[in-house]
Amino acid sequence: MYTKNPEYFLTVAREGSISRAAEKLYLSQPYLSQCIGRLEQELQMKLFDRSHTPLVLTEAGRLYLSYLESVGTLTGKFESQVEGLRTGSRQTLNVGMTPWRGSVLLPDILPAFAASHPEVRIVLHENHSNILSGLLEEDKLDFALMNIPNKMGGFVYQAVFYEKMFLVANKAHPAVRDKKTSHSHPAYIDMQELRGERFILLPNEQVMGQAMENLFVRMNMQNADILYTTSSTTAVNLVSEGFGITFLPEGGIRHVPHLDRLALFTVDDPPFCVPLLILYKKNAFLTPQAEDFIKMTKAFYAGL
Repeated sequence: MYTKNPEYFLTVAREGSISRAAEKLYLSQPYLSQCIGRLEQELQMKLFDRSHTPLVLTEAGRLYLSYLESVGTLTGKFESQVEGLRTGSRQTLNVGMTPWRGSVLLPDILPAFAASHPEVRIVLHENHSNILSGLLEEDKLDFALMNIPNKMGGFVYQAVFYEKMFLVANKAHPAVRDKKTSHSHPAYIDMQELRGERFILLPNEQVMGQAMENLFVRMNMQNADILYTTSSTTAVNLVSEGFGITFLPEGGIRHVPHLDRLALFTVDDPPFCVPLLILYKKNAFLTPQAEDFIKMTKAFYAGL
């Protein structure tokens, strides 16, 4: 009942002006103004603050905009799925995650998911978290598996795992070679003992890199010797050759090459952890297939 001619409201909201919106829509300004007025009467709320130039959405206007966006998203998904049923074509599931996360998670769950859902075509979008957030905003992903983004506005999430971040060094590294630890029960190490050592970290443009930077500030390690890389795989491979120290999420430990060369430690109290989330837009519709993929992801991390 509230979605008749939604493009009228959307164009006014985008243009910030009824006159400019009328030009775009090839309507007369009085007619468009009457349409917006009737909509406001129907809702019994003002949608635009007309005391501002350009027009500004009221709280009710922002809520209505969110409603229209969610209706549009659901309509598109519905039409796509109905078309798939009608033609027998495969459904598509767009999944986002970081490249490193995909390398350690997908070999364990994707073959089983594909066997259970042969009708679904998986499209992987592997990129850094800030880019994944943008793809979610643009409705190009059904959901993303990622760490908590800088801005949560417009998103909802399901918590998957509160993931420990282990400090990782070559066992022969002078700073750790005399310390006892194990892969199953990493020992604690005081970061102050590692002053002057080279660290290989992700840049703070990446969510995980921001978490590492925050840790270094708390530990008063801002002046550490740091080599930045955008790849966790590069960092671990360098460390396995004895070149520096890095951090690694516990979810990927068993997939690390040359794990026998590495010593793992926890830092901070409580141990340094970063939440791992399934993120999607507010009002998004998750298909049963998407829900199954998420369930399998949670089961994978629950079994670590």
